[in-house]
Amino acid sequence: MNIYTFKLTRRRLVAAVLAAAVLIILIIIAFPGRRGRAEQTSNAVSVSTEDECLEYIRSLGYETDELVGKKQVVIPDEFSEVYQSYNEMQKQCGFDLEKYKGRQALLRTYTVTNYGEEGILLDLLICKNKVIGGAVYTADVNGFMHGLIPNPAAKS
Repeated sequence: MNIYTFKLTRRRLVAAVLAAAVLIILIIIAFPGRRGRAEQTSNAVSVSTEDECLEYIRSLGYETDELVGKKQVVIPDEFSEVYQSYNEMQKQCGFDLEKYKGRQALLRTYTVTNYGEEGILLDLLICKNKVIGGAVYTADVNGFMHGLIPNPAAKS
């Protein structure tokens, strides 16, 4: 039977503690959590009730008289060219859907009554009671779509 001994000096103890600290920091840097990044959306607004959704819509200058739909959607893990373009529009409004890849979200669709033309819809994309994106658009073939920006048709 062999017995090994070593003398633990203050210098070796400090070196071991520093090595452990460096290892922990490297692990944290190398494997950042997805969840922490997703919660840092710059324009994330809390909307846990229907009234808070309507208040947010009004804060952008839009008026609505009805919720026309709501459904659960999944932000894709891989963005197609179309979804990449949609996310670029979101980024221009301070949102970034890349942070939510693979996560479920609630898509709420409202009619807009003060845009200056009929048939205008507004989508709110909500994850964990936070607005993470959305759009204002028309379903018309020659229609338009833009992100959640202040209503350009609202009277100042």
